[in-house]
Amino acid sequence: MLRDRILRDDMLRDTISKIKKVILIVVLIISVFLYVYRPFFHGFFMRCYTNPAFLLAFVALGAGILIRLFSDRFKWTIVVGAIFFAALLVGSMFVVEGKRVEIYKDISSNIVEIDTFPESTSIRLMPYQIARNNMTNNLTLEQFRLGELDFVILDGKMWWNAALIPDGTWIHYRMKPYGAMFINACETETEIIKIRQDLEVAEGIGISDNLYWRLYKDIDYWSDYSDPFYIPYDNNTKIMTVVSKIDYKLDSWAFVPLRKPVFGGVVLIDGEGNMKYVSPEKIDEETILHGQQAFPEEIARLYGESFAYKRGVWNAWVAHKDQTELNDVPGEGNFMPYLIMVQDENGEPIPMWFMALEPYGTTYGLKKVLLVDAIGGTVYSWSKGENEQSVGAVKSIEHAKSSDTFRNVNWADFRLIEPIPIFKEGTMYWKLTMTRYTQTGITNIVLIEASNPENVIVLKDGAEFQQFLTEGATDIVEMNMDQMLHEIDALLQKIKDLPSDAKSPILVELEERLERLLSLLEES
Repeated sequence: MLRDRILRDDMLRDTISKIKKVILIVVLIISVFLYVYRPFFHGFFMRCYTNPAFLLAFVALGAGILIRLFSDRFKWTIVVGAIFFAALLVGSMFVVEGKRVEIYKDISSNIVEIDTFPESTSIRLMPYQIARNNMTNNLTLEQFRLGELDFVILDGKMWWNAALIPDGTWIHYRMKPYGAMFINACETETEIIKIRQDLEVAEGIGISDNLYWRLYKDIDYWSDYSDPFYIPYDNNTKIMTVVSKIDYKLDSWAFVPLRKPVFGGVVLIDGEGNMKYVSPEKIDEETILHGQQAFPEEIARLYGESFAYKRGVWNAWVAHKDQTELNDVPGEGNFMPYLIMVQDENGEPIPMWFMALEPYGTTYGLKKVLLVDAIGGTVYSWSKGENEQSVGAVKSIEHAKSSDTFRNVNWADFRLIEPIPIFKEGTMYWKLTMTRYTQTGITNIVLIEASNPENVIVLKDGAEFQQFLTEGATDIVEMNMDQMLHEIDALLQKIKDLPSDAKSPILVELEERLERLLSLLEES
């Protein structure tokens, strides 16, 4: 009896020993697999890296499972581990909010307060969706489609650009991108450049030649990277891919460790797949990067979001005292920050990330404007005066629709999209684009003065818009009035030239009314 019992205990120990060996082998295999294919799991590991509470949640759960497997003494370790897992997972959500508190503390002492706006230049007239639709309509390559759109600065002007990536599951792994397409964002008419070059390392392809796979493996795994944009060079025969790098700096919030994003430089990738890392301090030395955006859009947006947390998490969640939020337009696929071009103190065009902040809640007034230098990351802030009126992006659309100019427009057929700021002689305007629902062309350019939203200026094309920038709205009104007088006079002359017997009573009455109208207009 005792002998059988001892034999069973020995067999059980042997079985447990074999199970442990199997588990160790499985863990080793999984570890090797995770290392070799680590780019696939970058998102999860970066969440653990930037938010230690998230990592500890999985450590607690894993420890509970392993202790229970390897020991019979602690029967409740899995339950305890699960409790710690849930608690730490919830705690990690608070850490994300605390990160914004610490970001605001970092930038608040270095914010440059401004009381007037810099002058706008190289203003983008073609909205994102119209640009994408026009580029797609001009794409005649059956095996390729557009990648993500972004901006590049060419000769001081903004151009939308996107890679032409393989379209289809099979060719996604077998073909390289065709090159890149560029469309002038500063014109209302379509001006497209297409550059043919196979990109050995690029977005939208798999697996090991994928842009992010290579960045994670060859540059820095413990960083994030922005969407790429493309710079043509060598007489528009070659393409340089540019990606901004986001590093993470160890910090703490209420004694809880966390990592905050910081600008980590850029990575240049040529058509052959050669990569070059450029630190933030060395960007000015790279000729190809002169005047280009380098500071990541993602960090700029975090700067804007952090203003809601300047009084802490409790105020942001509950009290809402002196709290602001980003003035994103609902239904727009293009969120703030917007990339704009302004003049520096020497009159040179420089890129800036623009964000409008509104008071928390359902109000849509403009409370603050943030401009983030898209090269170095310096933050500039403009605040509305206490008794000043200023409308935000959302309300600018409503003011335009309710103006007398558009009282007869059927808004079931038309849309006003993408409010972009324009700074002219210290005054801020919201530039809206009027387009049909197909969003393939620009019907009108509409300007709303932020501090006087009743002032709605409607321009028919890019030429009138440029005239507004150089001469002002009064000259445009005078030009339109002269044109109207000329057209009325021409119509009146045609009626007068008709034989008397060919004039109906209605035409006779119309002739008299036109003469009176022309006389009144000339007097005014």
